[in-house]
Amino acid sequence: MMLIQSYCQDALEKLLFSPSIGTESSLPLLTAIIVLAMLLLLYFRNIRSSKVISEKALPPMAPYSFLETATTISTSDAPWFLQRIARSEIGTVFRIKLLPFGFGPDIVIAGDPKLAQSVLQNSENLKPHLMYKTFEPVTRGSSLFTTEGGRWHHARKATAPAFSSKHIKEMNATVLEQVNKWIQKDLVPNYVEKEAPFDVASVLLRQVLKGISVAGFEYEMSDEECEEFLLEWEIALREMLARSQNPITKIVSPFTSVGRRFNLAVDRNREFAKKVLEHYRSLECPSAGTIISMIANNANYESDEERVRDIMVFFLAGHDTTAFSLAWTLFELAKNKSEQTKLRSALRNTPREEWKNVVELRCVLKEGLRLHPVAALGSWRVLSNDINTGKYSLAKGAIIGIPYFVVHRNREYINNPDEFIPSRWIDPSEDLSSAYMPFALGRRNCVGQSLAYSELFICLATLVVDYEFGVFDEGMVDYFLTLKPAGVKLIAKRA
Repeated sequence: MMLIQSYCQDALEKLLFSPSIGTESSLPLLTAIIVLAMLLLLYFRNIRSSKVISEKALPPMAPYSFLETATTISTSDAPWFLQRIARSEIGTVFRIKLLPFGFGPDIVIAGDPKLAQSVLQNSENLKPHLMYKTFEPVTRGSSLFTTEGGRWHHARKATAPAFSSKHIKEMNATVLEQVNKWIQKDLVPNYVEKEAPFDVASVLLRQVLKGISVAGFEYEMSDEECEEFLLEWEIALREMLARSQNPITKIVSPFTSVGRRFNLAVDRNREFAKKVLEHYRSLECPSAGTIISMIANNANYESDEERVRDIMVFFLAGHDTTAFSLAWTLFELAKNKSEQTKLRSALRNTPREEWKNVVELRCVLKEGLRLHPVAALGSWRVLSNDINTGKYSLAKGAIIGIPYFVVHRNREYINNPDEFIPSRWIDPSEDLSSAYMPFALGRRNCVGQSLAYSELFICLATLVVDYEFGVFDEGMVDYFLTLKPAGVKLIAKRA
């Protein structure tokens, strides 16, 4: 059934993109196919919806139309939109209208941690291609992020060893060198000594990007390359989102100046990834075990085109999540001076080589990641089998959305979930631990999470141990694919 639905949708999409569409002779055929596809989709949905898998009810439907939901879920209000529903009388598990006319599978938001765990930890629950394929235009094809099956498996298997403890230690040394260079050449002379505020998200984004480029790809980015990378990805991702919101935009955009600028941005991002790959191959003595070495030397890649796409994905996913998580945590410490002082004292009383064991550091980082999960809308999966919860029935084929922002702030599992309280992690309850999944869970979790955690530990400790941070401007919370503290400015002084 799902196969037929997918076939109809794909056939319709291909037809709409056909060069013959728009000619007078094609209009009757186009009309007939659209009507037939709509009837088939509705028919199969009704069959599936009428299937009785238990006496339990489906999750309640959120009281918003398809247009309201589709519009809001793609705006900066998306995490809070889902949270408002979850905190209403509807509850933390509910359906949303994200497909027009009710076509397609049920789309369920799982804000309940235990249901979210169950879905993510089942390796048979795959990523819904219907949603993940919207990312493919920005890499010009499938990647580790968008695929399943053999393509996903060989890329995951190839790159996972790059995040072993041995290589994490080596990459950390490189990242730490980058951070110390920034502290001495930029933070101290331009902000500490001048008592000037700095945009914490903007500054850290650039430093983390440069650090990951050297540590994971053996490529030292220039300031110009760094700025171009951030600009071109911003342009590409915003247009990608616009096309995913509106099928008409998707059809018309390639013929507009916006569409041409999108293509230019994608071309530039691809050229940068190719440059990184070529640079690695030109090295006389490249390091073993780095991310780029694993990609470049894996014979299971069918071509360099596939390698380039995965390099693009690793660069994109590796820099902003870490940078924004660090920025959020510094911001919270700047607002909560007692927590900052407590952390600094603990670090100063511990040898640097043992900082990773400092309880206060671990608690602060976990609380920062819980309160501000950068991947706020989380993960999506297609159910491989029916699920019966204590309250609802979810049918095989349903698409489950797991917004970490909602899961991490679930009032049924966490006391005062909207407050920054690091001490809650000293002896966490089972409920609290279950409501924490910033890097997803299961077989398809974030392959680079060990590096991210390690970078956060060493960077935060290095900054806080010697400098005191205060808030100059609280800025605003912004969401565009990632959750970031936009315009937040901090003041740093020697502690």
